[in-house]
Amino acid sequence: MSRDTPGLLEALTRLGGSVFVMLQHRLELASLELGESGGRFVTTIVASFVAMLLFGGAVFALSAWFAFALWGTLGPAVLGLLALVYGLAGAAVLWWLRARQRRAPALLADTLAELRADAAQLRGEAAARGPLDAT
Repeated sequence: MSRDTPGLLEALTRLGGSVFVMLQHRLELASLELGESGGRFVTTIVASFVAMLLFGGAVFALSAWFAFALWGTLGPAVLGLLALVYGLAGAAVLWWLRARQRRAPALLADTLAELRADAAQLRGEAAARGPLDAT
């Protein structure tokens, strides 16, 4: 019985080490995914703010120029035309942002898939592995 004890302790130590390394790798993956997601979010906010400022200046200048240039022929209708054009442009930008957000991957999707596969493997189930298994 005393001969089996060092083997059992060694096996448990190796198992604990393997589980620790597996969790460490999964946490590193989660950290990378959160960093990428945060970077995309900050980029979206900054780009949206800069675009809003630039478009605001352009809208103001162009509106004044069009109103001045076309007031003699169209009168007040030029202001309605400008509002329509800028409204359509704003809607196009919002449509683009919404499409971009829908295409973005789900937060921590790779990490969750790897953790599910790890849990299935620990339970002894044959599970399809994720895209990171080739590494």
